[in-house]
Amino acid sequence: MSIAERLGPDFRAETLHRDYLHVPGAVPDVGALLSYDDLNHLIATHRLEPPRLRLSAGGEMLPQHRYAVPVTTRRHTVWQRVHPAELHQRLAEGASLVVDQIDHLHPALGTLADELESWLRTDCQINAYASWTETEGFGTHWDDHDGAS
Repeated sequence: MSIAERLGPDFRAETLHRDYLHVPGAVPDVGALLSYDDLNHLIATHRLEPPRLRLSAGGEMLPQHRYAVPVTTRRHTVWQRVHPAELHQRLAEGASLVVDQIDHLHPALGTLADELESWLRTDCQINAYASWTETEGFGTHWDDHDGAS
């Protein structure tokens, strides 16, 4: 059953942009979409820099130098490489990890985003949020877009 079928035939007409809707089981096995091993692999194998990858703690974005080191390429381009030990330390201290547009990096999430785009007839983007502690990384805030968890 597709996610569109799980949300129901009246979702676009009665709920979208009008109300909130929680559908238990809309994605039957969320854990199968993205595991911590998958996330670790993406961080280790992709050049993810802010704002695509960022950390938040105490309601503020952490500066890059707290978890990444600058690397200069042969063409003299500087980019920020995630430093694993520093990243793990910030996460252990309660920072939350954000990876924007993770659907462009991970096939299962890409398929889900494509299905939603086709059904909703609009662009969809999937961002990943992960925390390793109970510490709140973002604080109370608002988003300028629809969100799901």
